[in-house]
Amino acid sequence: MGRRSRQRAQVQPTEPTPTTTAPGRRDRMARVQVSDDVWSEFRAGAGKRPISELLGELVTREVERHRSRRVRDGRFDDHEVVDAIERAREQQAALEAIVVRLEALRAGVRRDS
Repeated sequence: MGRRSRQRAQVQPTEPTPTTTAPGRRDRMARVQVSDDVWSEFRAGAGKRPISELLGELVTREVERHRSRRVRDGRFDDHEVVDAIERAREQQAALEAIVVRLEALRAGVRRDS
């Protein structure tokens, strides 16, 4: 066990830290290997959002794609099917909210015309 692991094992916070966002979520560390111009453009596109948040979203999307491929290919278990159905319901609800908003905007444009 390395020094950092020993120190972490000795210091267990009793209250959630401000960086804790949800149960079961932990910070992970990774290096990315891209050219300087790609990284600069990625940083510029991120604006004021933390890079860790953006990378977390990228990882989540990739995992969801992988899970979807497994479900489509028939390589899944019952738990994964239930999770896929729940994600589909969430996506459907999000799409419904977008449609409602777009229809409201379109109706507003018609009234102003």
